[in-house]
Amino acid sequence: MKRVELYGRVRHAVIIQGMVRREAARDFGIERRTVDKMLAFSVPPGYRRSKPPRRPKLDPFTGIIDQILEGDTKVPKKQRHTCKRIFERLRDEHGFAGGITIVKDYIFAARQRQREVFVPLSHRPGHAQVDFGEALGVIGGIEHKIHFLVMDLPQSDACFVKAYPGETTEAFCDGHVSAFWFFGGVPQSILYDNTRIAVARILGNGRRKRTRVFGELISHYLFEDRFGRPGKGNDKGKVEGVVGYARRIFMVPLPRFSSIDDLNAWLEDQCRRRMSDTLRGHTQTIGARMELDVAASVVDYCTGVLKRLHWLRAACLYPRRLGRACRPVFGTLEPCLGEEVLEVLSHSSIR
Repeated sequence: MKRVELYGRVRHAVIIQGMVRREAARDFGIERRTVDKMLAFSVPPGYRRSKPPRRPKLDPFTGIIDQILEGDTKVPKKQRHTCKRIFERLRDEHGFAGGITIVKDYIFAARQRQREVFVPLSHRPGHAQVDFGEALGVIGGIEHKIHFLVMDLPQSDACFVKAYPGETTEAFCDGHVSAFWFFGGVPQSILYDNTRIAVARILGNGRRKRTRVFGELISHYLFEDRFGRPGKGNDKGKVEGVVGYARRIFMVPLPRFSSIDDLNAWLEDQCRRRMSDTLRGHTQTIGARMELDVAASVVDYCTGVLKRLHWLRAACLYPRRLGRACRPVFGTLEPCLGEEVLEVLSHSSIR
């Protein structure tokens, strides 16, 4: 087998210096076909089978093994077949006459093919992920469970965190509007889990039936909604990590504030301070990298094509109706002209 150094010299002579392949074969004392192989591979590829090895004793039973392994994916892990149990079933139920070793080798290769593969993700500018987290906090001298919404921009690692008394539709909508205001734009798309606040029903084939309020939110801000697979938190691993970061850093020790509004003002300040951090593997700060996200956003609150609209600082218009909040109405101030608006409230001011 030829050494890697020879591969490098031949590839450099042909690709960089422009030497003809026939001349390279003569100068380096190798065959023309060897030159072709060196140009196809940067290192010696080693021995390669032209076809899978024959297993005359096992091949008639591979379909049965595959069927058993497929069935195991639908039962608890502690009740799945071991290699020994599969071998015993092949021998006793199907008349297999081979040894256990070839059965174990085949099962190992089959399970390797079934394993979920993870690859490093590359995130384009202008896209976001959203999730809720929980933590304890002391508000007004009383310990409460706090639900906080996190919006993360994976490309730049910029994040926005806002706390609420509960994980409700109003909190979900208000958190989006507050995050858009904080970032200075609306992302092109946002990735979610399958929360009932946004998803009324999973229809199959990757499609979702949106809830009415979530549909209104999308129609108003014109971003694309995307959803992870049910039970697969790694599909939105970036925001999952930021939820843990916010709980460990922002919520330790237990935050103590007189009101939710004071807590949220402090959380917003912490998110702004984080903009000056330079994370491992990057040469620019989070704030500098966030400029790409803002440039790629659908709407820029300052100079975007929809600047003629006057965005509400609060998420919704809540007319005062018998002491309770009605269904949120999304929109701008312009459609409300000539209509009676009793009061504009933020979610945190509703009790």
